[in-house]
Amino acid sequence: MSSKRKRLARVERRVKRAFNTKSVVLGAPDKILAAVIIALIIFGVMAVFSAGAPEGSELYGNVAYFLIKHTIAITVGLVFFTFAYIADYRFWKKLVMPITWVVIALIVATLIPGMGKTIYGSSRWLAGIPLQPSEFCKFATILLVSSALVESKNILETKMLKHLGLIILMIVILLMQPNLSNAVILSLITFALLLAGGASFRLLAFSSIGVGGLGLLMFVKPYQLTRIHGWLNPWADPQGSGYNLIQSIYAIGSGGLFGVGYGNSRQKLFWLPFSHTDFIFAVIAEEFGFIGCIILIGLFLALLQRGFYIANRCSDLFGKLLAFGITFAIIFQAFINIGVAVGVVPVTGVTLPLISHGGTSVVLTLFMLGILMNISRKRIRRIHKAQ
Repeated sequence: MSSKRKRLARVERRVKRAFNTKSVVLGAPDKILAAVIIALIIFGVMAVFSAGAPEGSELYGNVAYFLIKHTIAITVGLVFFTFAYIADYRFWKKLVMPITWVVIALIVATLIPGMGKTIYGSSRWLAGIPLQPSEFCKFATILLVSSALVESKNILETKMLKHLGLIILMIVILLMQPNLSNAVILSLITFALLLAGGASFRLLAFSSIGVGGLGLLMFVKPYQLTRIHGWLNPWADPQGSGYNLIQSIYAIGSGGLFGVGYGNSRQKLFWLPFSHTDFIFAVIAEEFGFIGCIILIGLFLALLQRGFYIANRCSDLFGKLLAFGITFAIIFQAFINIGVAVGVVPVTGVTLPLISHGGTSVVLTLFMLGILMNISRKRIRRIHKAQ
């Protein structure tokens, strides 16, 4: 009996040691999402080279000028993507406030004479540095709302009010630049995340209408109202406020079903302004036609589906909200850019994620997609036998 008891005791000790040595193993990343990201990067490189070639040749003596800059941005972005993919997404929850205050300091710097650089009447850039800090506000907003919702769904609690106050501060600074488009994006990211997190829709609706109405009264500029008039009736001022939209419609209409062929766009030959940034979708429509547009929109819809699938699959609330916020921010920005090109949204300065030329936007988008890929790696708790 004693020998049996000893054997049973040894087995019991081994089982206890085994169950006390637990570890979390990461599963494989979402392969479909990875394929979509690669496809968008390739699509963007082709589009920027074609759309930017005339301006690059005319202004800089190099048809590949914007392609080179875009490729550098992608390279830097992939470095940040790799870091975000490797780091546990829960790491970012610890850095919510430091990241937010750094972002606020950067956007305030754009308003300081000598530190900010004004282009097309808006101070969105830092002088001497190819950086647009307002892009980082999106990630800071996602972190602020997601981290607050983990502890409370009531927007009237102290932590939630503190985080929402910081978002309102960023929005006010953006409106002072002025940067209405990004201010609207931050507002809608906040609204969507709060709604997804279980906040009261009625309370959100009333507060959004109140704050939004006050903001429009205080910060909307005359030229922004002119843009809206040009959007509603572009033909009333075809050489002024309606010019960009009319040229975009010409480009899209010229593409037909299969397009005029890669590199053969006529509208990019100094007819269509911002052809490699704000209106790159119009050039894509002209060169690749309706079929090319469907493929590109299909890639963004696939990203939307995978992002929401990853958010739904994540067992951690912070991870769910982070995945949802990242997906919503990228897809909503894509919707605005495409909407501007086809005339369903007033003209804004919003780029098409991973497609348009724009270094800060490309780097930030890849960074956020790296976090989304990390969230997609399902955490599996395994039990290893003690040595």
